[in-house]
Amino acid sequence: MIGIHSTAAANNQPVLKTKRGLSFKSSALFPKKNAIPSGISVDSADYIKYVYNLVRKWCKLPIEINVESGRLDDIVKSKEACIFIMNHTKNQPMDFDSAKFFNTLLYREYIYNGLSATCPRSKVLTNSNLLEGESGEKFKWLGLVPVNAGISGNGKAENAVTIKKLITDLAESKINLFIFPEGALGIFSFLPLSYKFQPGVSSIVKKVLDIKNKIKVVPLGFAHRHHDSAIHIGAPVRFYKNEKGYIAGRGNADSDFFEPKLKDFYKAEESAVLTQNGTPIADRGVIPLISGILMANLTSCSKEAERDLLNSDKKVYTI
Repeated sequence: MIGIHSTAAANNQPVLKTKRGLSFKSSALFPKKNAIPSGISVDSADYIKYVYNLVRKWCKLPIEINVESGRLDDIVKSKEACIFIMNHTKNQPMDFDSAKFFNTLLYREYIYNGLSATCPRSKVLTNSNLLEGESGEKFKWLGLVPVNAGISGNGKAENAVTIKKLITDLAESKINLFIFPEGALGIFSFLPLSYKFQPGVSSIVKKVLDIKNKIKVVPLGFAHRHHDSAIHIGAPVRFYKNEKGYIAGRGNADSDFFEPKLKDFYKAEESAVLTQNGTPIADRGVIPLISGILMANLTSCSKEAERDLLNSDKKVYTI
């Protein structure tokens, strides 16, 4: 058994122990109370503790997650903002439960490591029609960000204002951004990810690179079977921009499920310059290439999650 909280015991907090095949019990559902608590600033340590203590009470579903990989610990201790991309499955309510669970676990790690006052706040892109009325205001305070994700494409002007703010905050490491890149197309569960992966997240990556020259994207693969779920935290995909052009790290290229042609693109290198016909690509032309890389990483992580779930021994730990 391996303890994953080095500071928990010193703070008289419960120590969570795990090994390969162990799961956490969770389904992070928000309560029905609508009031935003007074006296708690989003920028304070109390905010992170409030959200964590609020959401963890609604942990119900068993979730297998590969914390023993050390990737969660690396995310927390790097203090570097991330974009988290997540796949939709045929069971979207369980997808949202998995996203909420991961964020709750992430907040707990920030608290246990004494980082709740300075850690990036989580922002989750959400369809705007889900955040209406008084309850919607509390969900926004908790980190949900409304955008128009409809298939019609309406609301582009409003989305642009929202996304611009998120890009600035990402560049300043103020937030972690959670995105389902399929958007409204996620309802078409019979289609492969390649038909549904929208360029919005890749555009965000490019615009952050125009500001700070580097950004980290972490794919979270989701899988469900009956009442069980798995989250596979992928290796981070690091993007850079320098005098050579746009550069992409190998991310999950070592996965058994990674696209073979793209794996050959990296060979044994940790990163590679994005090119077209041998010439480094620039500006908006890079967005489709970023999308292809992210799609390959998310696809492989979703398949890793399916394998993790299949191999789980069904032992459950509570968050």
